Amino acid sequence: MIKICSSPMAGDDRVADKTFRLSENLFLEARDYVYANGETDGTCFPVVDAKGKILFWIRYTENLALGVKRNDFADYEKRFSDKKGLDFSLLDQYRVFVFTELEEYSVAIAGLVQKFCPEKRCVFLDKRAKYFVKGKSVRFLPFCGGAGRYMELLKNWMQGKNQNIGFVNRMICLFLYRFIKVLDKKCHICIVAADRVCFWPVDSIRNSVKLLYSVLWCKNRQSFGNKNGDKTIVLLDYPCFNEGLVSIVRWTYTHIRWILEKGYTPVVNLHAYPNQYLNSEKENMWEYFFEPVSEISVGEAYESKNVISASDNMILPGESQINPYQEKWGRRKLDSEEFCKLIRMNSETRRYIEEKMPEELSSKVLGVVMRGTDFRKDAAEKINKEWRKNIVDAETFLQACIHYKNKLEYEYIFLATEDAEYFDLFRQAFGDRLLSVEQKRVSYDYKNQEYVQIKDLLAIQDGKAAGRNYLAVIHCLSVCDSLLFNIECGAAQLAECWNNKKYRVCKQIAAGWKE
Repeated sequence: MIKICSSPMAGDDRVADKTFRLSENLFLEARDYVYANGETDGTCFPVVDAKGKILFWIRYTENLALGVKRNDFADYEKRFSDKKGLDFSLLDQYRVFVFTELEEYSVAIAGLVQKFCPEKRCVFLDKRAKYFVKGKSVRFLPFCGGAGRYMELLKNWMQGKNQNIGFVNRMICLFLYRFIKVLDKKCHICIVAADRVCFWPVDSIRNSVKLLYSVLWCKNRQSFGNKNGDKTIVLLDYPCFNEGLVSIVRWTYTHIRWILEKGYTPVVNLHAYPNQYLNSEKENMWEYFFEPVSEISVGEAYESKNVISASDNMILPGESQINPYQEKWGRRKLDSEEFCKLIRMNSETRRYIEEKMPEELSSKVLGVVMRGTDFRKDAAEKINKEWRKNIVDAETFLQACIHYKNKLEYEYIFLATEDAEYFDLFRQAFGDRLLSVEQKRVSYDYKNQEYVQIKDLLAIQDGKAAGRNYLAVIHCLSVCDSLLFNIECGAAQLAECWNNKKYRVCKQIAAGWKE
């Protein structure tokens, strides 16, 4: 994203030697230069008029999904050229769009609204928008970046940050908050912010990246044949990067939910690398473990008339920072009933799980999830993961498990952990009262060695076998009578979903726990 600013910002910003001249193609020229020269996030450039006078500065800000740099919608100008294939369902909810900052996406959205929805109005809280947008349906207010700064202040204030902001700023934030809440009830005015990570608690505030995505997500469509002419099929064929199995399943589920909400038909074909559970690109990782999610098979999808491919439209798992449709479902806890209806294990996986389940699980057992390895405090400090630094230490967590086992009168504990040291700690404490599913467990000295991700430590060779084993572990947790966990990881989340609120006790043990 190319943003307009009054001057280079403090901090990590870099001022490049390149100067741009104001033109209608400014954003395109700047983006082309950034990509060609490998400019980094936060690089700033001056923009001058015909006489060489500096009018303002522009700043390159990366779009991120899954913490990885994402294509910055580089071809949106071309894709906006005609209405065919664009999705206006989100824009149609609003009558007026108020843009708090001036950047290329807000300009693009305003131009799109002018072209295809002339009855709607756009308001820019930055008078410099006149350089890029013209028309009777557009209004400009004489601010230059101040509104954007106050929106950032408001977001932090609403999240409990920067509370010591002074009386005047506090009053402004309070006024903005109440004003936005009124807008949220009416749902006709959209305030457009430009923060790269924008989880606002009200739908009347939208991120410009999300608005752009909402229009473009299905632009590229294909026709492979004449089948299913009355259906629009969304083919989820994206790579899964370094995601764990539960993360892949969870994000695919959120995609399925919003695809179904739109009246389309989802088909899952996870055949592309990178995907640590995929053994061959000729195979479909999803069907190693699960049934198809609709009545249309992968083979039939590739013979159908109206197909939207995820890989052709930059649709990724875990992209709720950018995808407003996925955000709606990604921010919720898994709906057990709906999840189990849509995500069904295949017969081969069910047989595998039945063979792996300890017989003692037929009695009342305490389930325990103890995430270790790269979630240890020593690992968190290496990569500056603040939220991981307060995970309960192993000895305290063990004492909590002993306490609840005795208090609730359980004979057995079922332990799920990938950490060999933690497993040995529990085996010494519980002996033959400890149940588990045999799995690969690893140890690593994060205190004295470099940080390594768990996927690299486990070095999965057969993704199908590893995935089924992991699902067997989670299923065993889900049939336990109670569940304790040291962190809200995927195993704990899926076990709780499959259990469907039947646990006697379901509790995260926090740092500093005491009886």
